[in-house]
Amino acid sequence: MTRRQATATGALGAFDANSPGCAPAHLRAAPTDKGVVLHSPTLGIATIDAYGSIKTPEGVRLGMSSADMLRIYPTWQAADGDATNGRGFVKAPGNNKAVYRIETANGTVEALTLQYANQDCYE
Repeated sequence: MTRRQATATGALGAFDANSPGCAPAHLRAAPTDKGVVLHSPTLGIATIDAYGSIKTPEGVRLGMSSADMLRIYPTWQAADGDATNGRGFVKAPGNNKAVYRIETANGTVEALTLQYANQDCYE
C-alpha cells in the first residue's frame, strides 16, 4: 500500500515527511506513543504496531504471558534473548510474506508488530 492509499483509509495521521528512509505515521485510534505504522520507500506499508486490546487472529495480545504466546505460536524464534525477555518472530499464518515480531519482558508480551518478513525499516 502506498502512503496515499494508507492515508486515504482515514485510519492514519500524516506520515512524517521529514523522516529519512521509512516514514512513520500513527493510527488515529491509538494513543500518541503507540500504533506506529512505517512506510518503506521500496515496500510500501512495511510494519504495523499493535496497541491496546488488538490481538492476532490466533489470540496473541499485549500483556499476555510469554508462556501463553508460546502455546499459540510454538514456532516463535528468538532473535535476541528468549521468550521471557527478548525479541523474536513467527510466521503470520496464511501470509508467507508476513511475520509477527513479538517482544517480551519479564514473561509478558510487551510489543507486537505485523510486518513484512523482509521489511527494510529496522533491524
